[in-house]
Amino acid sequence: MPQQQEFDILKELGLDDLPEEKKQALREQIVDVIESRFNRALLNAMSEEDKKGFDKVLEKGEGVDEFIQAKVPNFVELHQEIIADLKQEMLKMNEEVFNNPPKAE
Repeated sequence: MPQQQEFDILKELGLDDLPEEKKQALREQIVDVIESRFNRALLNAMSEEDKKGFDKVLEKGEGVDEFIQAKVPNFVELHQEIIADLKQEMLKMNEEVFNNPPKAE
């Protein structure tokens, strides 16, 4: 389940007043981006041998959390860093789009 930290961004972007269905769609997109980046970071942190072992664990469908904890001990910090980075990207985009109008030619 996503942490509250992941969705504080909606408030910071001024999107807290969106209709609930739009906020939910945005939340889902944010979670998808975070999961994708986290999975990529996990794989980058693993050796080729670990990746093969991870594939086997995924096939069994058991022990995934334990495997990740053993092979990527800083996975919690990694996840938090990914969330913080995405949040900063979104805040920067919001600032560029809404606070920096295009310059006149």
